[in-house]
Amino acid sequence: MYNRIMPNEQIKSIIKQTMRIATTPSVRKTCLPNVHVGRIEKHLPRTPVLYQPSIVIVLQGSKRGYIGDRICTYDADNYFVTAISMPFECETFASEDNPLLAITINIELPVLRELVLQMDIKPRRDNVVKVIEASYATPLTAEILEPVERLMTILAPASEGSPEAICDLKVLSGQILREIYYRVLRGPHGIALYALATRHGHLSDMNSVLEYIHEKYASEISVDDLARSLNMSATMFHQHFKELTATSPLQYVKSLRLHKAKILMLQDNLNASEASERVGYNSLSQFSREFKRMFGNSPTEEVARTRAIYGMDQGELEELAVSR
Repeated sequence: MYNRIMPNEQIKSIIKQTMRIATTPSVRKTCLPNVHVGRIEKHLPRTPVLYQPSIVIVLQGSKRGYIGDRICTYDADNYFVTAISMPFECETFASEDNPLLAITINIELPVLRELVLQMDIKPRRDNVVKVIEASYATPLTAEILEPVERLMTILAPASEGSPEAICDLKVLSGQILREIYYRVLRGPHGIALYALATRHGHLSDMNSVLEYIHEKYASEISVDDLARSLNMSATMFHQHFKELTATSPLQYVKSLRLHKAKILMLQDNLNASEASERVGYNSLSQFSREFKRMFGNSPTEEVARTRAIYGMDQGELEELAVSR
């Protein structure tokens, strides 16, 4: 039984702790490298994003993800999970009076696999489906919120430098994160993370391909070679790839390169020419055209826009473009 009731005091407690870290509009790193908190105080129109495998819990405000022909709304009623690195467009609904507050937990695959091995019961799969949705929004329950509240209760003071909380975090954070993973696995759509962790099926196969693409994105990548690595025809590979990512292999590579270039310009202060060369472009004009087509702005304009929205320094911008 999955409890749909979310006590107001529990939500208020998590919001309070989150705001101790996200004191201003920003996406903040925390003492835990795989946990970020975000605060946004204005509406952000649809813009391309590239999420890492992660769990996103929105406490206030809302986000709307446009994934192929699907729309996923994640807010105080529904959290978002992506089992793979997923490019899509995202719209944020927030204001100064009702800022978006969110917690993002990047998924550690070794921990997930270890946890799945210990599970005696497979996650719920109420309906047999031919295609597993690798990214989805699903109801936020008290079972999820309970460990999240415990995590934020020690993470907030630890981020402020409390020696006791830092000690608590070192000892307790691992098991709390495992509990959050477990609750997601046991949820209505846990089959996606389960399939990823068990190393069989198309989702796990495609994840290995995505890992290769993320490692070699700046080099020439042959789609035919990727298909052969999975013993698939090129046609079948395209079909399964698009079913999971809602985009084609070549478009995925292009999107990844452009997001990585944006990171380099934000984090390392590279100019467009330097960033384009670093991510595998031979032509600056082609890079600039494709960048503007995807983001709606020139590289210089997009970097300035991102900094203006999030109000961050260089250290805090490191993972923004690929994980939010």
